[in-house]
Amino acid sequence: MSPWYKTAKECLAIRKNILRVDLCVFIDKEEQFANEDYLNSTIKSILTSAIISGLDIVGILSADDPSVGLRAQQMSIEQKMDIVVIPGQTYICRDNESLYIYKLTKPIPKNLTIDKACAFAHKQGGFVIVANVTKAIAQKINRLQGSLYAPDAVEVFNTKVGGYRDVDIDFPRFVSSGATSANELEEANVFTLLERKKAVEMGFIHNEQGVDYTPKYLQPKTGEV
Repeated sequence: MSPWYKTAKECLAIRKNILRVDLCVFIDKEEQFANEDYLNSTIKSILTSAIISGLDIVGILSADDPSVGLRAQQMSIEQKMDIVVIPGQTYICRDNESLYIYKLTKPIPKNLTIDKACAFAHKQGGFVIVANVTKAIAQKINRLQGSLYAPDAVEVFNTKVGGYRDVDIDFPRFVSSGATSANELEEANVFTLLERKKAVEMGFIHNEQGVDYTPKYLQPKTGEV
């Protein structure tokens, strides 16, 4: 193995202990695309930009439906991309709280209260983030903490929305780009640094997932030792 390749592998392994995460990247719903090729091209462009931006985990959100995120996840697996995709959907609760709900295979019922939406998602193996957290919402979810009815995390900053949400809350906090295109994602340069063990606990990755991944540009050429 050549010296440059060994060094590159070591650097890659170090980077993978602390993951760069952006859980809020938006893509329109499937029916808003003229054809499947255009949809797939849009997804691939965004995933490529996520990799270029140095992200390890990206959440792909669409309004009210996780199908585009699921398509993106499948593409990343089939094309062996160096990125973990967490499929998700946005959700507006009965009292207008805004949620990002991940890891479900179909939309959740509409017009649920925040506690019931969280419970439904968790029973299906989902992960819930509350966006646009106000003081009133913080007080509400603090009372739910530790139960099936509580969210898993909150978003405290989104580049699109702006303004840091400085609330008294004891939940994991995420910052996000809110990007809606590949260009926006590359320009935003906003992400959350997440320890690998936390990503495993949250169900984003499996233990040791990605540690030994070697992208094509780091693979030694034929005959190289």
